Amino acid sequence: MKSVISALRDWIPRFCSVSLIGVLSIPAGAAGLDGVFDAGWSTAYYSADSITHMHQRLHAMGMDQVVLQYGAVEATHLYYPSQLDFLQNTQYKNNQLFPKSIDAAKTVGTKIWLGLYYNGENWYTPPTTEQLDVLAERNLAVLEELYSLYGTETVVEGVYIPQEIARYYWDGFRSDATPQGLAEHFLNPVTRAAQEKGWKVMVAPFYNQNLESPEKLQTFFETLFAAGFKPDVLAVQDGVGASDGGKHHAETSNVASYERAVARACTQYGIDFWVDMELFRTDDSHALADSARLSAQLDSARAAGASKVIVYDLAVLGNEGLDSLEKWKLQSAEGSTVESIGPRRSLESRKRVEIPDGKTRYYKLNGARVKQYRRDHKVWR
Repeated sequence: MKSVISALRDWIPRFCSVSLIGVLSIPAGAAGLDGVFDAGWSTAYYSADSITHMHQRLHAMGMDQVVLQYGAVEATHLYYPSQLDFLQNTQYKNNQLFPKSIDAAKTVGTKIWLGLYYNGENWYTPPTTEQLDVLAERNLAVLEELYSLYGTETVVEGVYIPQEIARYYWDGFRSDATPQGLAEHFLNPVTRAAQEKGWKVMVAPFYNQNLESPEKLQTFFETLFAAGFKPDVLAVQDGVGASDGGKHHAETSNVASYERAVARACTQYGIDFWVDMELFRTDDSHALADSARLSAQLDSARAAGASKVIVYDLAVLGNEGLDSLEKWKLQSAEGSTVESIGPRRSLESRKRVEIPDGKTRYYKLNGARVKQYRRDHKVWR
């Protein structure tokens, strides 16, 4: 074992949270990617066969976590067959996405996270205490209905709270806009209700490096967790694709410092830390970013200790995006079983690391041929 540690000595600093107990592990997935968000904007129009084939392609690349971002979007979209009064006037009732996706997961072996209720109009202000109570009430109603429909489905990992928490909305914007109020009136009751049913809870907060430091971000989440908010998974958005007026929310050069800050808070409170990696370019072209940027994002997420890296999103990927990820996987793995080393996994998902001639070889996860995604409703091949 000492000779192995010696051989890895120069490589380990890249991955400060690596476990070397037992067999070294390799993250599952295409080029180290574990799953994807599906906001439903396109897939809600796909046939059951097309959705199943999409899941087959994802599963073949190791992307086994599929997060259905919304159950319902106030007044506009409904993705499951709801009987709730406040959802009956929804404009687009594409209410078969959830059942079709669950059937696909059962056929293929992927896992599903069910999004709850979202109302963007009273979220980004931030909402008052009264508005938070209404959001909680409606999310709880959707949760109850989803559980009545899908509570026995073993492919359902849990629920996703689609309100994307941002520190700077809850830091003195108003006297009542505090992390404690956010937890007490919204996050805690929804999270606890889901967990009491045996479902896990995931959230995907976002941040803007122009408005905060890693230290502020870590303190914010520590405050939320101390106030009783205990999701099972926190998948922080890396922010590398987002921009305002051409100013990027996050840069690949220092994104790992922000991710590590969130990871420290999660570790302190026993919450599984994931990274939600943005695939899209910052020019609003609805195209995949170049392979060098994606490689840097993934390396940063793994180095920060993310146990899973999921990507945003299927609307950006499309068929051509999946083609690119498949090529990326083949090129990144060529000549070695090593893609990257991450936290320990179950024995079923581990592979032994080959160390030729006493040295390890490190492959950056690049090589994707990136194409634009035409925003039409093409059927998945």
